[in-house]
Amino acid sequence: MIELKSELDKLIARLGGVLAARTVLNDQDEIVEIHILSDMTKSPKQLVRDVQSAIMAAYGLDIDYKLISVAQVNSNMVMPAVRYEARLTIRRITISLDSSNVETTVILAQGDNQFEGTSRSPVSSRNRVQSAINACLAALKSYLGPSYTVSLLDIQRQTVAGNECFVVALAYTEPFQETTLYGIASISSPDTEIQAAIMAVLSALNRPISKPKKPS
Repeated sequence: MIELKSELDKLIARLGGVLAARTVLNDQDEIVEIHILSDMTKSPKQLVRDVQSAIMAAYGLDIDYKLISVAQVNSNMVMPAVRYEARLTIRRITISLDSSNVETTVILAQGDNQFEGTSRSPVSSRNRVQSAINACLAALKSYLGPSYTVSLLDIQRQTVAGNECFVVALAYTEPFQETTLYGIASISSPDTEIQAAIMAVLSALNRPISKPKKPS
């Protein structure tokens, strides 16, 4: 099951001390191997326990510790084999209006992969921005998977260094941790308000959701 493999890799890669993770499934979609590359901040035994606990908490799967292998490297070493995934970017924003509602669809992209979210709300200038953010958050949910949540705590329009900007605060929850993230994006013109609001969300999230991967 490609989706399960991808979600497990995301989950494990976000655990403290983990630099990269790769899950191997057999033809019956059973987990047969979990390979982890980590720094030396935790013992291999502790990392194995963390992986078991995270997978149990997120998916209810009891993983045999014998399936988990850990390779550790000094965090100061140069590791050319590890790079980070490209950041999420806006591929398309579509807004549809009728007499009483606005429907916004946001498509985010990371390389060749696309993640779509849609939101519908009553028509108003504020709701247009809110609808765009909700659609962006729905697209992010598609990207992050069920083990992670992100929600809007606040959005404000501020003047910073003479430029109008959107400033957002987001609640980002991952296994065993909740973080408040902040993002900002400038509003270059009234026509770019929707794009600026989405860019503010991405500016808050792109760094924490970037994760290491092997080059193809």
